[in-house]
Amino acid sequence: MKSRSSKTLTVPGERGKRFAIFDHALRSLPQGYLDAKEWLEYFAETRSKFSKSETGSAVPARQSMIQHQTLEGSRARTRAVQKAQFVGQITDLILPDDQAPAPRPQAFLVEQSANWALPPHFHQEHQFQVFVGGGGRLGAHPVAHLAVHYASPHSGYGPLVSGDQGLAYLTLRAVGDTGAWYLPEQREHLQLRIPKRQAHGAPALAMELACIGALAQPQAEVLIAPDAAGLAAWLLRWPAGATGEWPAGAQAGGGRFVVVHQGSLGLANGQVDALGVAWAAPGDNLRFTAGPQGLEAVVVQFPAAAQRSFIEQRAAETG
Repeated sequence: MKSRSSKTLTVPGERGKRFAIFDHALRSLPQGYLDAKEWLEYFAETRSKFSKSETGSAVPARQSMIQHQTLEGSRARTRAVQKAQFVGQITDLILPDDQAPAPRPQAFLVEQSANWALPPHFHQEHQFQVFVGGGGRLGAHPVAHLAVHYASPHSGYGPLVSGDQGLAYLTLRAVGDTGAWYLPEQREHLQLRIPKRQAHGAPALAMELACIGALAQPQAEVLIAPDAAGLAAWLLRWPAGATGEWPAGAQAGGGRFVVVHQGSLGLANGQVDALGVAWAAPGDNLRFTAGPQGLEAVVVQFPAAAQRSFIEQRAAETG
């Protein structure tokens, strides 16, 4: 695998360790687990093509740099998926860079086909989902528009069931993961003795963009209250042209995504329109401006532990 010059690691031993860990994660997949293996094949085939932020290309994440990508700029990479567990399509917005140190953020839009049940499952890295279209339920609970769901590594959840209009949600991770582990079939891979957590929140009321743009001052609604670990989520509604930074306390976590729902988000290096995303690593100061029609956006903040790969930590611990 050829390294980009800006990502070449200067210590061969560290580079070898990273590839060994990646190989360990791949080889640990159970036989027949095609979701993760096929995702890795797709990732390996396309990663080298995404070295620049261009229309129609996903943006590989860079350490300690603010990244952003629009849905429109990523649609050329939308791919249909039809498997035993999932039918729909997936659009990559930000791809993780396996040659960079963690965090290596990942963002993609899932458009699940109508009346489809994604079975209960778990992941090996910290994950947020932001529900942006259609309807359905998560477990026994209806999914509200702009609802946010967080799951820690090896925390099982689901089924995720789409309604008559399908279900669209952005999947966001501070460190990229390679797929889902389905329950109960793959329960033997679920680590039972580690702390697990899930959190969920949704806006109290919907608001039209015209009303948001005319607000007297910016508003921030807490969706998941900030905690000592750094986990948090907010809904921002800013009038046209308003300028500011993250909600209070956003510097405590392990990285943050902004998901633009309505209007636009102006950054120093570009603009993000509806259903686009922006990422800032821990310590990055993201200052942005609401577009000419205003801005409605969800901000999710990972716990501090999420900036380190759970997979790599476990592999190092087990040798």
